[in-house]
Amino acid sequence: MEPISAAAARETRLCPKPFAQLQEQKMSEEIWVSSVGSNYLLGDKLGIREKHYGQDWAPPKFEHDAPTKEQAFNSNRHARGEKLRREEFVEAAFVFDQKRWPRAKDFFAVDGFYAVKGRLAAILKDFDLGEGELVEFPIYEADKTTRLPGPFYFLNFGSQKDCFIADETKGSRLIGRNKKTGVELWGAAIEPMDGDIAVASSALEGADLWIDPKLNGKIFMSGRLHDAIEAAKLKIDFRFSKARILQR
Repeated sequence: MEPISAAAARETRLCPKPFAQLQEQKMSEEIWVSSVGSNYLLGDKLGIREKHYGQDWAPPKFEHDAPTKEQAFNSNRHARGEKLRREEFVEAAFVFDQKRWPRAKDFFAVDGFYAVKGRLAAILKDFDLGEGELVEFPIYEADKTTRLPGPFYFLNFGSQKDCFIADETKGSRLIGRNKKTGVELWGAAIEPMDGDIAVASSALEGADLWIDPKLNGKIFMSGRLHDAIEAAKLKIDFRFSKARILQR
């Protein structure tokens, strides 16, 4: 039998379009899970502080005060993939430590909210975010007046899929239940291996980026989006693992 690589090359020469379509279809039939939320570097002493709507600027220090009840509520909704209004995010941020600010990569956190910039923002604009969107916000220099070039965006997920299969996921554990909706909240390994997390085949439909409200701390994305991010070599540890897709 001729080697797979040679067979693939021969098929590409004879019938390039169908082979390319098959490769694209294969990528689109993959689901990837990102445990990037467990990466503490996303918001670790980046030298920026924030201002919430209707409030004063946070003091220029690395230590954070306890969030208000409303701020904690909105941050939790963001983590569950619910779509937020602009005023429910941070209004703006400023850089108080120029030496630390370069630590912020194309994916970073501002007071509990995920933010993107640069090449990652450009990639996301080319994919289907479903009900989600990129919400632009300003970051200023220390004078809180001079705006940095940017642009900077909050990642307003907005897209949720009910696809996580807890009883087929390795190491899954029930950690809570939404009192209002009755939806169970499950946990999984901090950094799962390929195939540990199981999802229904319905996850292949719709948006390229989403959150499953039943699984704590994970971001899902299509094979196409995963491959685009990997190809960009963003120097961000997204902590990817491939999901196991079940016909359900």
